[in-house]
Amino acid sequence: MLQHMFATMNELLDDILKHYPTAKQEEKQELDRQLSLLHSMSDQIVEEWLRFEEKLALVRTENNLDAVLFSQGETVQATASSSQSAASSKKLMQVCQDKVADQAPAPVDDMSCQDSLQCGQGYFILKMYEQAIRHLERAIRVQPDSMMARIYLGFSYLLLGRAQEACSHFHFIIPLTENKKLKALAYNALGCIQAMYKNTEKAQQYFQKAHFADPTIPEPISNIKACMHNSGVLQYGEKRMEYMA
Repeated sequence: MLQHMFATMNELLDDILKHYPTAKQEEKQELDRQLSLLHSMSDQIVEEWLRFEEKLALVRTENNLDAVLFSQGETVQATASSSQSAASSKKLMQVCQDKVADQAPAPVDDMSCQDSLQCGQGYFILKMYEQAIRHLERAIRVQPDSMMARIYLGFSYLLLGRAQEACSHFHFIIPLTENKKLKALAYNALGCIQAMYKNTEKAQQYFQKAHFADPTIPEPISNIKACMHNSGVLQYGEKRMEYMA
């Protein structure tokens, strides 16, 4: 999994470096956003690795103390009972465990909504949707009304084929957001889900609502035509999500 993630991140970075020198101002802004996401993910990976190493060092210390205790126990056996040695071992191990607990890093759930959202967006761009979901779920636990976290979470579930879970987030977004693009993307995604279940009439209704919400998004019109002619590929709009990150 890590090899795949770093390979994809390196490919994205190579692509940014390739296109940046000749990019126009608007394109550079988009490349800057992608670069910022990669930087955020890199920082998060390093931070989590450092936390893991700190905790692993404490475990190593605990094991070393256990070895020392065992060595001392062989000498103590000449003058003390085995029950006393066991009691000492238990007490020392408890001290080590308490030390690990005291120095363990804060849970990842303590990350801010924005940090979790950025990590989720980064994994979404890398098409690592399971990992994206874990971070985005944390984001909405911290801030349930984060529409950006909800839309990315809905699309992550949709692209994994978990339509029911995706629907719940899209239905949550539509009445609450004033962002026309988010509303249109949510309606369009719901239309795609209905089309997958062969509910063509309901799908077209959602696509029409998506078009009225934001006529600048072309996917709903293409999807209406696909439903009418029963041909073509449904356009979810996930590529547009990458540009919103």
